[in-house]
Amino acid sequence: MMKKFLSLALLTALLLSLAPASLAQTPLPADRLVNLEHNAPNTGKMLPQRFDPYQNTYLLTVANWVSRITFTPTTAASNAVVTVNGQVVASGQKSQIIQMTDDPQAVQITVSVYGEGNMLTAQNTYTVYLQRRPSERRTRVSAGYITAIDMSDGIATISADLVSIKYQDKSNISTFVNETVYLYKYKTAPNCLFYYGTKHNPVRAVNAQEFYNNYLNTGSNLYYLVYIEDEIVAVMPYAAD
Repeated sequence: MMKKFLSLALLTALLLSLAPASLAQTPLPADRLVNLEHNAPNTGKMLPQRFDPYQNTYLLTVANWVSRITFTPTTAASNAVVTVNGQVVASGQKSQIIQMTDDPQAVQITVSVYGEGNMLTAQNTYTVYLQRRPSERRTRVSAGYITAIDMSDGIATISADLVSIKYQDKSNISTFVNETVYLYKYKTAPNCLFYYGTKHNPVRAVNAQEFYNNYLNTGSNLYYLVYIEDEIVAVMPYAAD
């Protein structure tokens, strides 16, 4: 009986020790990047903050004096071809220079995989919304109560009341003053990032429809709205600082 117990214990320990290694060795799809870096780590603020191979949309704001941005993509597969705004970039190497202006830009980083006969077998595109800060025409963050969401062809149009907010969470009082119009109604970008739930436990929605189905689940319609020009690029739950 003791030998049987020891054998089971040893088998369990072996399986547990092998599990993390097996998970760690799970390869990424060939059309994904392992990493994506930019050349403004000191002033650049990325949302989300860390690169995730399965996260296809990012928002990068840089200081208003930054004039040139480059990206360094690293592929998961050696036979993958990466282009940055249509120009081929070798894995692990810097891209061409993207000149910054006062206008927002969308940088397209596409990973393509080719098979026999140079046939395209897989393709994936990462979009990085790029802009200087701050300016009335650049990336802005507001907060307010979402009053209506209209869906059309998978794109959401959000109406929000952007009054100044005094929000109390237990003993913590937070004040958010919006520097924009009182009534706000804009469409979301095709690759807009949607999060519902709470600020400390956000849930990433797959698309605008999933966000629409879930945004009132916590009993609050108070959200941060991140937008460039007249297009919303991110929606996140608001909470006290």
